[in-house]
Amino acid sequence: MSDRLLEIRREIWDRLVAELACAGNGLRESGAFLLGASDQHRVVTDYLLYDEVTPPSQHVNYVLLTGADMARGWKECERRGLMVVADVHTHPGAPAQSRSDRDFPIICIPGHVALIIPRFAQGFVTIDSLGLHRFLGSGRWESWFGPDVTSRLHFI
Repeated sequence: MSDRLLEIRREIWDRLVAELACAGNGLRESGAFLLGASDQHRVVTDYLLYDEVTPPSQHVNYVLLTGADMARGWKECERRGLMVVADVHTHPGAPAQSRSDRDFPIICIPGHVALIIPRFAQGFVTIDSLGLHRFLGSGRWESWFGPDVTSRLHFI
């Protein structure tokens, strides 16, 4: 059985990381819903920046999405004919989950995948600098870092 959790085209990833770095400007967290189809594994074909569904002024140092913001996000997914297959957000330091990340997942369905990019996505971002986290339900998560991320996140 493959350990692969997520696939994304390199061009999409590079554009996404650049937009997240710009959105946070090295000062605050930014993030996005990763969109695509879900079959045996998740394939990302597009993304929806959190700033597209919520005003950036609503964020202080971290991302805050209200129920209304989530509804706007689902409506946009429906318009595009895609679903959320994972999410990504930036952190100021390490790619480990904060207590808030663990306690309040963006999607609280077991199996949901969340990526964290360190250093607000500033500078060159490598796969092994990311944190990859899978929600197991009931407040439990599996997390991978460093080389363990490279066997689960694939560029296509």
